[in-house]
Amino acid sequence: MVAEDSSSLTSASLICRSPQFRVMLDFSVAGPLVSSAALMDVVLHLYLDIQKVRSRPERLLSEPRFPVSAMAIALVSISTLTAFGLVCFISLAWLFGADGALVSLLLPIADPPFIVWAGGLSLLLTGVFLHGWSRFARRRMAPDWNGHVLVESGPYSRVRHPSYLSYWLSFVALFMMLPSVVAAVLFAGLPGYYYVMLAEEDHLVMHLGEEYRAYILRTGRFLPRLRRSP
Repeated sequence: MVAEDSSSLTSASLICRSPQFRVMLDFSVAGPLVSSAALMDVVLHLYLDIQKVRSRPERLLSEPRFPVSAMAIALVSISTLTAFGLVCFISLAWLFGADGALVSLLLPIADPPFIVWAGGLSLLLTGVFLHGWSRFARRRMAPDWNGHVLVESGPYSRVRHPSYLSYWLSFVALFMMLPSVVAAVLFAGLPGYYYVMLAEEDHLVMHLGEEYRAYILRTGRFLPRLRRSP
């Protein structure tokens, strides 16, 4: 292996040196974009939660709950925490630099070309934006099913589960950016959020009745309907 000086070890473009694979991602590009998007999303959530508590303290930070299988909860929790960890990894690698040994902890399995990780970066930014937009649209949601009203503003005017879609997009995006064994864990969230979505829809139909059934006819689950029923 060719010896590298200290400056190359802290290069923004990191290469995981492995006999077969390498992961190359330009953190000087991805780092500031991912960090800024994640920070804005966190600030938005904190602001809306503070406003929610100040307007009605009894709401705390809760939203309507519904029973979900333990397996779905486990899949969602593992994948979501992994996603947060990878976002932090990208941010810290950009801020402090890292060598190939650190990147190798992700157990890379492929060497994505520029078009793949750049596409993943674009998809991740889209997912983070959709996540924040969805949360903003739900800012007045009741803390339980009593007094709960159907949210049809923002992305909810076209799709019923934009927040879950944002997680799906982010999971796929992070794997495109850092294809590795660790990032592959994210795919557990795809069926996990799907089962959560099914449970949520059952309870929305139960509590909102015909109003939600009519909403189903006007919207798609994750993508807008090409033809919307009146």
